[in-house]
Amino acid sequence: MSVLKYDKVASVEIGFDDTAGANYVEITNVLYFAERVVSIGGDMVSELTMINSWVPGGVHQHHSYLELELCLDTDWLTDDTDRTTRWAYTQDIDGDGGVAINAVGANPDIEYFLVNIREHDGTVTTFCYTSSGDDNYGDDLNALWCIGESSEFSNEDGVPHQTVKFRFICLQEKVKG
Repeated sequence: MSVLKYDKVASVEIGFDDTAGANYVEITNVLYFAERVVSIGGDMVSELTMINSWVPGGVHQHHSYLELELCLDTDWLTDDTDRTTRWAYTQDIDGDGGVAINAVGANPDIEYFLVNIREHDGTVTTFCYTSSGDDNYGDDLNALWCIGESSEFSNEDGVPHQTVKFRFICLQEKVKG
């Protein structure tokens, strides 16, 4: 499977709806954002199989999902003066309350997840993966979850970034806005 990687990310918006303020956080310290289509059966399509020797024309579409990776230069929020708040453990991402990474229970679904890509001509293209409460994209619930976090820290000279990678699973197609 090929990976589609964006390294000119203007921001990523994560929360539970598009109302400014406490309902979502805009993350700007993004090194890259990547996505790939994963099919459980390996192949995206296969021939239709029949119980007898007659095989009609056509193919069968396997179930697939998007695997997303968000790489940040540290996991702090965007405010340089606040070095104690990490979005994944403090930002509400579910309208009923809940953070992306729950240390004691199941992670709730993320209800609002937009990625703003900066194009070569300076314009911004928005990809919506889920957007509860935003009429431009529709109401999509139980479609996207944070499934992992990994960090790479080094005190060696010449290491430019202290990265934190977040992995997500998305059960629907993205919408270009």
